[in-house]
Amino acid sequence: MTDLIVSERDNILWAQINRETKANSISRALTDRYVEALDELSQRSDLKGLIWFSSSDDLFSGGVDLKRPDGLDDQQASEYRTAIITDLALATLRCPRPIVTLARGRMIGGAVLNALCCDQIMADTTASFQLPEVKIGIGSPIAGSIVEHSASASLARDMLLTARVMSAAEIAQRGAPCTVVTGGDLEEQATRAIETYAQMPPEAFGYMKAWFQKPRIAALEEAMAYTARSRAGKNDEATRAVSAFFDKG
Repeated sequence: MTDLIVSERDNILWAQINRETKANSISRALTDRYVEALDELSQRSDLKGLIWFSSSDDLFSGGVDLKRPDGLDDQQASEYRTAIITDLALATLRCPRPIVTLARGRMIGGAVLNALCCDQIMADTTASFQLPEVKIGIGSPIAGSIVEHSASASLARDMLLTARVMSAAEIAQRGAPCTVVTGGDLEEQATRAIETYAQMPPEAFGYMKAWFQKPRIAALEEAMAYTARSRAGKNDEATRAVSAFFDKG
């Protein structure tokens, strides 16, 4: 089964998370396919953009896949999972073309981070967003960096230090690039968002997008380096706590 189904419709790439039996968690294969799709988008001038969405209306994604590859110790497994999300987010931030998240249902952890890295989140009223890392015993400067530089320091502190579930309306009000669609077709609204961006000359759009992303990428890379230094030589003692959190649903 393909973890991410990429199809083309009306010169737009549609990237669908396809792991409903695994809580639509973000796997290494999913990230790799997503990066490939963005590479294709960057190279093909006939494409207008990419829409990232989920196969489920209830659970967009439960976050990073917790499965440990054979042969990895705790430290290596922690680094492996972190790279799945940072590779996803950096690919989104570095892509010069339009990317929109179509959000329905519950979005957790790394899925929230990648959505915030997109140019726009088009969400219906069922969409919710949660970063539970601190609640389950894992501090995440990486998550803090992405939220702060995508929205605001206030939202970052609130999301990370309370781990509460937030609505699309709340994160939009607090600076996130999110539009709440209360009437009409969500797919149509996401398509319109892509087409609005695509009306701009691609070179100028990409040039300005790269400028806006510079401080976001620099902050994320600093957070990645800080995380690597501060966790060096330490075991990932939170693995069982993370598993228990998702088992509770």
